[in-house]
Amino acid sequence: MDCNCCSSENVNDLANTFNAQRAEGDAESYLKKGLSKRGRSLLAYLFNHLQSPATVLDIGCGAGGAHHELLRRGVVSQVIGVDASPAYLQAAQANAERLGVGAAVTYHQADFAQAAQQFEAADVVLLDRVICCYPYLRELLAPAAARARHYLALSFPVEAGWLRLPFRLLDGLLTLFGSKYHPYLHRRAEVIAIAEAAGLQSVHTDRSGFWQIMVFARGHGLAGLTD
Repeated sequence: MDCNCCSSENVNDLANTFNAQRAEGDAESYLKKGLSKRGRSLLAYLFNHLQSPATVLDIGCGAGGAHHELLRRGVVSQVIGVDASPAYLQAAQANAERLGVGAAVTYHQADFAQAAQQFEAADVVLLDRVICCYPYLRELLAPAAARARHYLALSFPVEAGWLRLPFRLLDGLLTLFGSKYHPYLHRRAEVIAIAEAAGLQSVHTDRSGFWQIMVFARGHGLAGLTD
């Protein structure tokens, strides 16, 4: 596993919050049950529109279920997985080997917002449940969008008033129990604006529970793209 990181700053305590116990649980869940409904919704558009073999930059890749599924289905050939949590990268690496796709994935321990210059563009950039864990949306999403040759696919909490109170309660409980981690609700309009500034346009939206799914595409060829 290649581990590159440009800074020792642990923004939002991600490396400690997403620990070995959580990583092992997520990895085992994928092996036993496959992707969650949210994960399937995130990848559905890509399965229907990707022209193989594609490359993927999976930012905040976690235990790797999304890119493992893309590799197993044969729609991508190479993946770069980036995550701030060493425990999750170890779990992702272990699952990749178990699933026989280890040779197609290179993992990097890094905060992508701090280390973006280290990573080249890919056909697809994924951010599944990532921006809600990061306080600085533009610093994370803008370089991610800039590296999407064809598609940027992400999931994040829906923009709904009823979610604000649960998020505040969760944040308060985390602080009460000594956690330095905080969840974030970022505005959909800001997500769209950042993607469009990078030359991308929305081509697909969906919803899974309180998660919204958005897929953006690079400008050329959009006339032939539909939901």
